[in-house]
Amino acid sequence: MGWIRWFSIVLVMSYGLGSLDSLGLAAQATDADTWKSYTNTRFGFSARYPSDWRLGNPMPDGTGITLSPPTEDSQVALSGFMNFIEGSSPDGRQTLDEFVTAHRRIITELYEKKHIIVEWETDRPTTLGGFDAKQLTFTYRSHTNTEMREIHIMSLGRNEGRGVRIKIPVSSNGTIMPLVTKLLESYQPGRDQDAVSPFAPTRSDRPSTPLR
Repeated sequence: MGWIRWFSIVLVMSYGLGSLDSLGLAAQATDADTWKSYTNTRFGFSARYPSDWRLGNPMPDGTGITLSPPTEDSQVALSGFMNFIEGSSPDGRQTLDEFVTAHRRIITELYEKKHIIVEWETDRPTTLGGFDAKQLTFTYRSHTNTEMREIHIMSLGRNEGRGVRIKIPVSSNGTIMPLVTKLLESYQPGRDQDAVSPFAPTRSDRPSTPLR
C-alpha cells in the first residue's frame, strides 16, 4: 500500500499541439543511436530515453527512476512494485482491476484536498512490456492554472507489478508524446511478474496499444 500512496503522489501526463517542433522531435524519437538506457537493478525492467532528458534520483528502495524532459512541468517515471495486497485473484492477491480502482480513488482524494478538480477519461486496456496493463488518464489545472494531463500505465502479476507515469502540460503533447511512445516501445519488463526469479522472454508478438 505504501507504493500505491507514493505512486499516486508523484504523478503523470497531457494533450496538445506540436507543429514544426513536434516534427523535429518525432524524428529524434526514431534516432535510437542517441538515446540512453536505464535498467532497474531491483526489478530488472529497462527502457531507452532521449539523451537530453535528465535522469533523476532513484526512488525509495530502488523501485524506479524519474526522467525530466526539457519541457517545463513534464516528467516520466518508471517503477516496479510488489503485489502484497490481499485481493480476489486465485492467489488471494490484488487483481489489476482492484489496483486500478484503488489508485483512481487515492488520486481523486489527494487532489480534492488541494481543491483541484480531476477529470477522468475512460480507462483503456493496453500492454506494458508485453504484459496486460491498464491506462488511466486524467486532466486538471495546476496551481499555476496550467492545463495538465497525466497518463498512468500499470501492469500487475501475482508477485510483482510495473508502472509508467507520464505528466505533461496539455500544450506540449505534440512535442513530447512521440518520444514517450518510442520509450514505451523500448520498454522491457525484465522478468515474469508471476515469478520472482526467471527472466521473461521478449513478447514482441503482443503489440502495445498506441497512446492517445
